[in-house]
Amino acid sequence: MQHNAHYIRFGNDSVAIAKEAIPAGNQQEIDRISMTIISPIPKGHRFALHDIPAGEYITQFGYPFAQSKGIKQGELVTIRNTLPKIPESCSTTFSPPPATVPKPEYASMVFQGYRRPNGKVGTRNYYLVVPTSMCAAETARQIAALLESPVEKYAPALGGIIAIPHTEGCGCASAGQIDRLLTVMAGFVGHANVAGCLMLDLGCEQTDYARVHGALQNAIADSGKPVDWLTIQKSGGTRATIAAAVELIEQRLQTMQPAVRETCPLSALVLGTECGASDSFSGITANPLIGAVADRVIWGGGAAILSEIPEMLGTFDMLFPRFRSLGVAEKFRDAVAWYLSLADKLGLNISDNVVPKNIEGGLINNYLKSIGAVLKGGTTPIEDVVGYGEPVASAGLSIMQGPGSDLESVTGLVSSGANLICFSTGYGAITGSAICPVIKISSTTETCNALPDDIDFDAGKLLSDSSLRQVSEELLAYVVRVASGEKTATERMRQRQFQVWTAGKLSL
Repeated sequence: MQHNAHYIRFGNDSVAIAKEAIPAGNQQEIDRISMTIISPIPKGHRFALHDIPAGEYITQFGYPFAQSKGIKQGELVTIRNTLPKIPESCSTTFSPPPATVPKPEYASMVFQGYRRPNGKVGTRNYYLVVPTSMCAAETARQIAALLESPVEKYAPALGGIIAIPHTEGCGCASAGQIDRLLTVMAGFVGHANVAGCLMLDLGCEQTDYARVHGALQNAIADSGKPVDWLTIQKSGGTRATIAAAVELIEQRLQTMQPAVRETCPLSALVLGTECGASDSFSGITANPLIGAVADRVIWGGGAAILSEIPEMLGTFDMLFPRFRSLGVAEKFRDAVAWYLSLADKLGLNISDNVVPKNIEGGLINNYLKSIGAVLKGGTTPIEDVVGYGEPVASAGLSIMQGPGSDLESVTGLVSSGANLICFSTGYGAITGSAICPVIKISSTTETCNALPDDIDFDAGKLLSDSSLRQVSEELLAYVVRVASGEKTATERMRQRQFQVWTAGKLSL
């Protein structure tokens, strides 16, 4: 990376990114060539370092993200003088990447976590109230609200009694969407950050006790944790159910063995990666920073998860050398193809993932956004591709099928086993998780200063003289502190989002 006070350039890219607004007429010297900026360049936007003829591909980090319509040296690169087009994939010859070699300095790192009977390790310790359908969601929320304030009296080590209300579970096709909900419920009930659960159903929905218990019994048995059940229609209605639930939970918490944090290796960490409200600097600072921390967790024997399939369009060639096998590469192709097919069936354009604020911030198309987004996955081999909310079974980096929507993506990451999430943001996304600590990392110091109650870590220092290695070690140290109990901004602000991916839902 080359940079000075005005711009950043990567390798031999034909464009540079403005670190601050550059007025028209400004003189720049790049690679000993003097050039004149011929149009105003907003902060975070790209400008041509030489004439880019029509039909030539424009690159970021050496990978194409658009085709030029004819751009002059010093001209702003926009949606008007480019086409959102990249060449067909040229990756054909496959050679599996070498195995990840643990690094002693990370393999020896530890944090203070909660060891569960099945060997998993939690970074938090919650009791969960889980409605099996939208019909029981509000009742579940009221139960948790009644108990949360005096929670310390029931279990001093408990982080909270939390409900996860949602809008699923009935009124839709019995397969597909219901199966996805059951997968996510199994992931949350069995999650290492959960000490126990109360499951709550109405009694007549598609996801009633019989269906849910049958689907979750293996997850419940494996977790080794207490899971209780109440049915509203069999308990005398809303008021009686709430009273019964409060009494049942109070009794359960009094009999549960108090959880105590223990020293656990970094290998017990499963790091979820996410981005939201991205700007042009997200792919330059915050996303590579998260990727560097993901590498360090994996070098310590841990796992990381990269998701948001719509934000991986056009990255197959970029990722191809990292797939563990051709089978994993094909699973990735299938995940992208499935998403494109679904969008087509719904009459949607996947490029709508790029919202106006992204474009305003310099991300002119989905390909450019994707090139920066996948940097959250670091540099290690891609060991597997899993379905939405499905458990990650091995150490190393996995890709999870899922949407770009923050709430749905974070919920899927947690269901897949993430016990801590690093979340990059350009403008300042505030999404958290019901049961998992989320670290918010701003792409610029400006955003960090503008949202002091919502940002945990400033990646904007990478735009100055700070090195990626230095800042990634700082963030890793913070990750360890958060895994050991230090609260994040989303936890302090009680951002407890839970939303199951509803793609393909047909309401009935």
